[in-house]
Amino acid sequence: MRILPLNYRSIHAKLFFIILLFVCAPLLVLGYIWYEKSTAAIEHNAVQYSQYLLKQTNEYMDFYLNDLEKATLPFLTKPEVQSFLSLNPDSSTRYEKYVLSNKIQNEAFGDILEGRSDIYGISLINKNEMQVNNYVHVGDFLNMEQIKDRNLQMWKNADQLDSYQIMNLTFIHSTPVLTIVRKVYDKNTYETSGLLIVNLRLNQIENIINEVTLSHFKNVWIVDKNNKIIYHPNENELGQTFSYQDSRQGTEDQFFINRKSAASTLQVYDHSPVSNWTMIANVPMKSIMGELISLRNSTMWIGLILIGIALLFVGGFSLSLTYSLTHLQKLMKKAQHGNLNFTKTKPLPFYRQDEISELYESFYSMTNDLNRLIAAVHYSKRKENELELKNRESELQAMQSQINPHFLYNTLEIINSYAIIENQMMISRMTTSLADMFRYNVSNTKTIVTLEEELQHIKAYMEIQKERFEDLTVVYDVNEETVKTVLAARITLQPIIENAFIHGYEDHELKPDFIGIYGIKEPARYIVYIVDRGKGMSGKTMDMFNQSFEQNQDPPLSNKTTKRIGLINVHKRISSNFGDPYGLLIKQSDERGTVIQINLPFDYEVKKKEA
Repeated sequence: MRILPLNYRSIHAKLFFIILLFVCAPLLVLGYIWYEKSTAAIEHNAVQYSQYLLKQTNEYMDFYLNDLEKATLPFLTKPEVQSFLSLNPDSSTRYEKYVLSNKIQNEAFGDILEGRSDIYGISLINKNEMQVNNYVHVGDFLNMEQIKDRNLQMWKNADQLDSYQIMNLTFIHSTPVLTIVRKVYDKNTYETSGLLIVNLRLNQIENIINEVTLSHFKNVWIVDKNNKIIYHPNENELGQTFSYQDSRQGTEDQFFINRKSAASTLQVYDHSPVSNWTMIANVPMKSIMGELISLRNSTMWIGLILIGIALLFVGGFSLSLTYSLTHLQKLMKKAQHGNLNFTKTKPLPFYRQDEISELYESFYSMTNDLNRLIAAVHYSKRKENELELKNRESELQAMQSQINPHFLYNTLEIINSYAIIENQMMISRMTTSLADMFRYNVSNTKTIVTLEEELQHIKAYMEIQKERFEDLTVVYDVNEETVKTVLAARITLQPIIENAFIHGYEDHELKPDFIGIYGIKEPARYIVYIVDRGKGMSGKTMDMFNQSFEQNQDPPLSNKTTKRIGLINVHKRISSNFGDPYGLLIKQSDERGTVIQINLPFDYEVKKKEA
């Protein structure tokens, strides 16, 4: 029985762990985040809409109060009003007082009261404490003495009032009214000579609030600057002090959500600088978020069901997959014990056209090959002696291939010695250069060398060429220390320079007169330029070569000639050894000559890639 290691985990367990950790857990976390974020977004939108609705209501209220202020403005300049301001009970006749009071009641007050059911009554008191009152729209019994006393008290405190001021809520014969006081100025002296006192019913305020907010808010009320309730749907609350307490926690954002009760309640505020009132409204969160919450919950449940179905399919597929692999594992154990005769069957029918089917086919093919190879091993043993003889023969041939170059070098050394004795230094130099070239080409088995070694080899080659061409000038412009750290494929420079001699000069019957080798160091590469002054190739041919270099492949078959294999061969050897972006590029090729660019790596860049 095989003992499993402690860290062994079956594929079933790994798949379960992967689904749990990388599918279920992220979905749960993302679902929770989405749930919280969506709830916050819905709540934020509900609060914004409620604040907008309440602000709009407050703007309508400000418009109503401004309209009332404008309606009373013409009253101040009427002649009868100005005459009444200077009326004195001692110096004026009774008839004069009657006529003037009657004219103010019917004409001046009539202009304000016309078509306004929201005005409960209106009064005018002058500096001599004479009053004119109009409460004709009130159908109930009124105690006018109480109203007159109240007006008189206001006049006594006139110096503490603004030119136009909304007073506190009061009750006149159990009717709640809002009192608006406006100072009346004498047009000659510009002194406060009286007060216009308007008592408003709350019906117009109620109409404004109901018109805008009735379908949204449960309750809306208004408090003055002293936190006294001046409007409330429940009349029992009128005149009471409104306590913010916990709800005041939201004043910075002008809202507060009470989550302490079972049903969360939203309370929003909006303060008017015109009236100095604060409008307050509350509404159950469920009533404004109910549909959105239901939609969110439905979406969430649908998503969970779809995810569950997807997980079921993934889990079922994973189990069927692991079953097939387990079956294959059993077959492999049999093969491990030497049983290689199997019937070609698959564990599940729907694996006939997929990767598992190919895996089974490969396994059965492998076992058949193993059977065949076992038979071949027995046959190969009989051939071992023959192979051993062939190996010895190969060793002798390898030794002979090493002897031939040594014979060639020795011969060249003898020629060099005779040339020196005969003082034939040109022959000596050419022989030495030729020996160096053979030694580098034949004896050097390295595929990657330094650029320094390549330059030494090319200098030997150029020594021979200079003996052939007297007008040839060779320029080497490279840093001797830097080239020691630059790597190149062996025999990189010679094919390119040979191309310059053959195709740049000789094909055009020109005498070679210049070859330049220039080196430029860059941060990640070393560039070598091979320059000649012969006649270059056509632009089409140059583009074809550069495209072949870029794609790292041979040129098209119609353009592939033996003359052009050299450059492609050099590029492929550099690219295969060092990879991109190293290799060849033809920078220029025209009537003025050709410039070949060779991109080579530094040894530390190669070591960095290998690490």
